[in-house]
Amino acid sequence: MESKRYEALDGWRGLAALAITFYHAPIDNPLRDMAGWKNWELFVDFFFVLSGFVIMHAWGQRLVDAGSARDFMSRRFWRIWPLHFSILFAFFGIEMLKAVLQAFVALPLEEAPFTASKSWMALLSNITMTQSLNLHGTTTWNGPAWSISVEFWTYLVFAAAVLAFRRHLDKALLPIAFGAMLVVAWNSPIYLFATHDFGLFRAIYGFFIGAATYRLVRSERFVIEGGTAIEVAVVLALSSYLVATGVNLSSLFAPLVFAGVIVVFSQGRGLLTQALESRPIQALGLWSYSIYLVHALLYYGLRLVLIVVEKVTKVPLTVSGSGSGRVFSFGGTAIDLLVIAVLLLVTIVISAKTYRFIERPFMISRARPAEPTASGQTVPA
Repeated sequence: MESKRYEALDGWRGLAALAITFYHAPIDNPLRDMAGWKNWELFVDFFFVLSGFVIMHAWGQRLVDAGSARDFMSRRFWRIWPLHFSILFAFFGIEMLKAVLQAFVALPLEEAPFTASKSWMALLSNITMTQSLNLHGTTTWNGPAWSISVEFWTYLVFAAAVLAFRRHLDKALLPIAFGAMLVVAWNSPIYLFATHDFGLFRAIYGFFIGAATYRLVRSERFVIEGGTAIEVAVVLALSSYLVATGVNLSSLFAPLVFAGVIVVFSQGRGLLTQALESRPIQALGLWSYSIYLVHALLYYGLRLVLIVVEKVTKVPLTVSGSGSGRVFSFGGTAIDLLVIAVLLLVTIVISAKTYRFIERPFMISRARPAEPTASGQTVPA
């Protein structure tokens, strides 16, 4: 199989991770009042689709028997679990610190240590990456890691599908994808915004759309011409969709929209592709998995500090929400945007370190010299 690296898609992954990090920032900004703000959550579906595309590229021809399936699952586990566990352990450390401090000082916190979404049972399910199999009624501990949980089990579904339908795999990919989509459409009251409850089917839907997209691109029956013009057009189409959709049936089209983006930029030759292949954007792509998991830890700690400061000083900082949805303001748009910029920068700096010292060592230890050069990480997925 020809080895190919889809660098523009690496760049897209980095930008999508940064977009989600911006969306989750607990600081007020003008975009919160604009149409389509909540739809930024759908960038998670971009990760699912891209994961399917990349995994099909790297493993589609290598999954031939039970042994190769075990190898695949082992490699995927050691690719995603070490960072997930490391960030989870840091969350655990914060809860321990809360418990110690509350033994001596009555901290004005909304939740006692190791309760609600940070319960001991939820800790166990997070360790086993089962927290998003509809066990707890909410996202737990590191909220964004719900998608890591369901993507891991989607890998298992993918391996089983490849082995079961090898001779007719192309005919099976879309039925599996749309079957999962129907489960979401029928059962999820918030359609494709499902997370801890029907998130597994959301992941299977996006992942298998991505796998089918890879088959389409490699078939060379669908060649994109037009360079910069078509790239700009597809970005405008994506932007229009994200503004227009919402918590309704139209959200179910998100994986198909992202598949269109991947088709165009997997064959990109225009100026936007060149920008995505630049060193800074490629670095974001390299660190995207860390960015996706690290930012929630940073924001959780910041929320705790600001809640304590607000209640001790009596200075009103909260502008809306509560718990993990609490949003703060420092009194002006300019300073709020500056704080967000600093948070993004700190997230990127920390993520570069976690990639180097946690992700990469496990990638190297599990790699084989003959392994195809695919598009880096497949997560956040």
